[in-house]
Amino acid sequence: MKKNILSAIVVFFVTLAFLLVIDDISKETNKNTKESVKTYNKNQQSDIVVND
Repeated sequence: MKKNILSAIVVFFVTLAFLLVIDDISKETNKNTKESVKTYNKNQQSDIVVND
């Protein structure tokens, strides 16, 4: 009986952790990351030096 209860508790917490990971992955990305990334149009030049 004690093993069954421990097994049920382990299964419960593993399932809970799995669902939290899935929820975290499926959420929208961090808004701070989007704000810190600069996007340029096709004809604009960035501040990065490129050696050809």
